[in-house]
Amino acid sequence: MRKYRVARGALAVAGAITLVVAATGSASAADTTLPLKRGGKTIGTMTHLDPDPDTFRVCDTRADGHGVTGKLYLYMAGWQLKETKGDGGDAGCGSFDYNVVPYAAKYLMKLCSNGPGGACVQKEFTED
Repeated sequence: MRKYRVARGALAVAGAITLVVAATGSASAADTTLPLKRGGKTIGTMTHLDPDPDTFRVCDTRADGHGVTGKLYLYMAGWQLKETKGDGGDAGCGSFDYNVVPYAAKYLMKLCSNGPGGACVQKEFTED
């Protein structure tokens, strides 16, 4: 009976460690979505699709008369703006391609509302 409890406890600890390791993985960019929310509702998204060429999709998800703007920055002795794409007022999403170099640099996706208040979210990433 005691062996059973010890084995069960060890299994629980191993499972907990696995969850922690999975949850704290590196900030890799593979198919990452950055949501922009206002009042608990998503008003836009910016998504990085990893297969070459890397594609960034900017989507306005609310028909409220305001669009969103997504920006991609590269860090090299300071943040440098590389691409900007807006979306709003039409069907579908805006997109652009940009070759993200693995292991070479830090990048930043930034998504802002074009409406009142201009709320923004951002996320740094590297590509492994």
